[in-house]
Amino acid sequence: MNINGYNFVLIYKIKPKKKTNGRIIQLQPQNRYKNRKTIALNKYGTGRFCQFRIPVDIEQSGVYVIIVNKKCKYVGECENLSSRYNMGYGQISPRNCFINGQETNCRVNKLILKEARAGKEIKLWFLKTTDYKHIEQKLRDNLLWPWNKI
Repeated sequence: MNINGYNFVLIYKIKPKKKTNGRIIQLQPQNRYKNRKTIALNKYGTGRFCQFRIPVDIEQSGVYVIIVNKKCKYVGECENLSSRYNMGYGQISPRNCFINGQETNCRVNKLILKEARAGKEIKLWFLKTTDYKHIEQKLRDNLLWPWNKI
């Protein structure tokens, strides 16, 4: 897929884990955090989250894009795509739900859960590059990404 002159490759169709009855497993990891009475939840740390994984062997740096029903929703950059997704967006740790946790992980996971529950197709596209910070910023500057914070 060509996005603003960059050729991205399809990595994976994101599908949250499901129960045997076909319903998406929804978790509340914030309830497992030991210090939850002394630290406040971040803006996106409440409610339910899903779990998902991508292949573990994509250890390259680059720029990734989440496409929902063929519409660009989110752009980000990483040093290791598999780690970014499997230990970030796809697996929300209890600590990330609280102030000074990974607010972005919580926000993106919730958006993926919402779209998956609505039956929408969620795909992850990737551009392998060492110039990931510059390219991500260029894409953010030139296109509208509704899931990215301004």
